[in-house]
Amino acid sequence: MNDNDDIHTIRQRADNILNSLQDQVNYNENDKTKTKTSSQRIFFDTHGFLKVNSFVSALEINAMKEQMAHLVQHEWLVDSDDHKKEVAGFSTDAKAQIREQGSNDYFLESANKVHFFAEMQCKTLDGTALLPEFLVGDNKMNALNKVGHGLHLIHGPFREYTTSNKLKRLVTECLGWEHPVVPQSMYIFKQAKVGSEVTSHQDS
Repeated sequence: MNDNDDIHTIRQRADNILNSLQDQVNYNENDKTKTKTSSQRIFFDTHGFLKVNSFVSALEINAMKEQMAHLVQHEWLVDSDDHKKEVAGFSTDAKAQIREQGSNDYFLESANKVHFFAEMQCKTLDGTALLPEFLVGDNKMNALNKVGHGLHLIHGPFREYTTSNKLKRLVTECLGWEHPVVPQSMYIFKQAKVGSEVTSHQDS
């Protein structure tokens, strides 16, 4: 069994668990009838998540990926002055979290902005810069842990998705929320070759 087989097996097991826990919800954007059932709302209230099949189209996914690639290429570490600034990272390790997030204005002020947070393994030993190999070509993208937390506030596919009628219907009709708000939005990369475990944590 190779690594790809391992990943496939893990994903299959995860899908099987989800399928055994929940009757799957097939979403049809053109269906104007209510999408909720009492079991789905109870499931969400009990477990904290809901799996909705076919909710996001391939077109929407590709549009968000393309916008993220543009943001990384044109707004993160673009010029020589940017390379002199400390590169923010993201970690859930207790000590690193205090250093990288708890006492870092770049993180604390990201609620209504688009800020970039690198994988700790992609930073230099002193934690201030990216390793040189990630500054070549398009490799910056491979160094990122996540981007956030105000993607829903900028013009483009992230905002269009967040404010779409289908998402509004999902949270109001399926989950029964009366006055839903969007506190934050993130793009999490899940890099193939770098990255550490993200444990239970509190951002603030």
